[in-house]
Amino acid sequence: MPWVEGETVIPVEDIDFFVEHDAPLPELKPAKLGEVEKAIGKNCAELIHDGDTLQLGIGAIPDAVLAELKGKKDLGIHSEMFSDGVVDLVEAGVINNSRKSLKRGKMVVTFLMGTKRLYDFANHNPDVYMAPVDYVNNPVIVAQNDNIVCINSCVQVDMMGQVCSEAVGPKQISAVGGQVDFVRGASMAKNGISIMAMGSTAAHGKISKIVPNLDPGAPVTTSRYDVDYIVTEYGIARLRGKTLKERAEALIKITHPDFRQTLIDEYEKRFNTTYKEA
Repeated sequence: MPWVEGETVIPVEDIDFFVEHDAPLPELKPAKLGEVEKAIGKNCAELIHDGDTLQLGIGAIPDAVLAELKGKKDLGIHSEMFSDGVVDLVEAGVINNSRKSLKRGKMVVTFLMGTKRLYDFANHNPDVYMAPVDYVNNPVIVAQNDNIVCINSCVQVDMMGQVCSEAVGPKQISAVGGQVDFVRGASMAKNGISIMAMGSTAAHGKISKIVPNLDPGAPVTTSRYDVDYIVTEYGIARLRGKTLKERAEALIKITHPDFRQTLIDEYEKRFNTTYKEA
């Protein structure tokens, strides 16, 4: 196991037995990036500026975002987890945590999941600071990071901006994780923003992930009152502070072209007006 710095210390006298075990750590290989993920990564990168602190999830979209940040400077990390993509940017000098407002110089994280390269990187690395989830994900703590950009993924978004990130209809497929914690922390932070990044379709292009209404039984993970940016491969929609009509217009523009007419029909019915392409 990597040896890391952090706040949690277990005194030896509190341990009754030590059991030696020798086995390789489980590894998670980097996700393969397709054109959709690369386009989403580019769109998200437009919202990230030099000196920002990042919270990222796991998978192809966070990796695609990181791949687009090689031209940035002085980025920091305060995240529930990170993977191998962060190592690339540290080695490139892009992530150095030099402008963080909380724990400057440290990458604050609760858990790591990646390849042996990541575990070797973290081992005895004074720049990696691991802390319990009730500290890292605490919205009050998150909010102490000026210029934090929180990037998470989701399953479905409706025309009001309600986000489901944990189920397909009533079928639970994931947990909420730290999404709401970081969304709310970012909303309280100085110059903080949150992003829901997703491909515009599912099931190999057969289903739109932007819909008039969430599927029956689908829970609302992030409410329309908390949502900030929605990003797909087709662009960026800023929803915070917008009316329902303005939100629908912004989301139609980033929907896959094959499904825009369905949303336009619902828009005209719901708001009793003709949709006009801006």
